[in-house]
Amino acid sequence: MQTIDERIAQLEEEIRKTPYHKGTEHHIGKLKARIAKLREEEIEEGFKKRGGSGGGYAVAKTGDASVVFVGPPNVGKSTLLNKLTRAQSKVGDYDFTTQEVIPGMMDYKGAKIQLFDVPGIVEGAAKGKGRGRQVLSIVRTANLVIIMVDVKTISRIEKIKEELFENGIRLDQDPPRVTIAKQLSGGIKINSTANLSLSYDTIKSLAGEFRLPNAEITVKENISLDRLIDAFMNNRVYLPYLVVVNKCDLGLPKNWQKLLSSVTEPVLISAENNENLEKLKEKIWEGLKVIRVYLKRDEKVDRESPFILGQGKSLKDLLENISICDKDTFIAAKVYGPGAKYPGQEVSFSFVPEDETIVQFV
Repeated sequence: MQTIDERIAQLEEEIRKTPYHKGTEHHIGKLKARIAKLREEEIEEGFKKRGGSGGGYAVAKTGDASVVFVGPPNVGKSTLLNKLTRAQSKVGDYDFTTQEVIPGMMDYKGAKIQLFDVPGIVEGAAKGKGRGRQVLSIVRTANLVIIMVDVKTISRIEKIKEELFENGIRLDQDPPRVTIAKQLSGGIKINSTANLSLSYDTIKSLAGEFRLPNAEITVKENISLDRLIDAFMNNRVYLPYLVVVNKCDLGLPKNWQKLLSSVTEPVLISAENNENLEKLKEKIWEGLKVIRVYLKRDEKVDRESPFILGQGKSLKDLLENISICDKDTFIAAKVYGPGAKYPGQEVSFSFVPEDETIVQFV
């Protein structure tokens, strides 16, 4: 009986031998869908063999946002966590110092940002090797991923990204602009607001591969086969990420720029010597894409405890997620500073504030 790896290899070989054109597009799509489902099955099977129950580490999330350090063992994640927070993560010069998830809280610009130090990622993590499945379960719940390496392990960045990709974590990608509404009958109906390279027959064949006999599918982008499969898989997460290279005080390798050529704005630091840590904090803030909103009451503005809100969110979103007395009686708001056309502009709750907008609810 074939193993899952052998079945995947067989399907990949069939794809390589099949010339891609309109006539074979739906066939290749079905093969890719089967590979995606087999990889998911392989991950679950590997985790169960290692004594897992399908879950991950149990970690209480608090604060305004969460960040996870992901990287090889022994690159200084624990040292960095201790420098940025009050956490006491064990530090050592040998692999797998961190055996559990260590949380810490970083105070920055009035925000409480929870940082997680997790066991080092090794090859095969997506299949459960080295507690990889548990580690990746924490990554999936984060607001920002920091891929952290040191000057000796820069070449591991792409491999780490592959492990995350295999676990359904898509870095710096927007979710596919596809909605799939299951129906009781009527077969597959496809609506498109973009000029599609994929044929409707291909989309229908993929729906059949995912056992979806009746559905209304709306596609709002010229989608690729792989992104369409992601839309059907329904277990993908889309996260921003940042690359941090530690121990730069030891000297960078001669080819470091080539090794980092695919990385946008890597942050070079020395956690031990406190080098570039303030720049790293600012990059974390930018990566989280959040803003501060100050509340004004009786002519007093509380600048010490801002409300933290995602960029593009409205005052309605703010009210729904905060505890404040008498908020059910509010009917409008006055805004001051960034985003206001003039001081005291009266706005509805659909108003989208900017960073450091001052809000007075009416």
